[in-house]
Amino acid sequence: MKVILLKDIKGVGKRFEEKNVSDGYANNFLITKNLAVPVNPTSLNMVKQMKERGEKKKEEEEKEINEKLSKRHEKHEALEKFRQTSAMSKQTTSLGGQEQRA
Repeated sequence: MKVILLKDIKGVGKRFEEKNVSDGYANNFLITKNLAVPVNPTSLNMVKQMKERGEKKKEEEEKEINEKLSKRHEKHEALEKFRQTSAMSKQTTSLGGQEQRA
């Protein structure tokens, strides 16, 4: 029996692969545990939609991650700039204090 796997199954195949397995294994295990669906036009269409939704979700997650990384990078740059200016101001104030003592 030909089935489309809905999840990765060790020793059988990966998600969305079309596999030929024994009828008993398909009916008694894979299909009853919602790990696979039999191949027919409606299941092919369903799997296609699931793939598209998965790809959209993945793209959105990547976009969100990239936005977070860019914000983090901007904050890091601002912090480094602040540290540099604060270190310079400390050096100038410490130099100014030494000149007054002399």
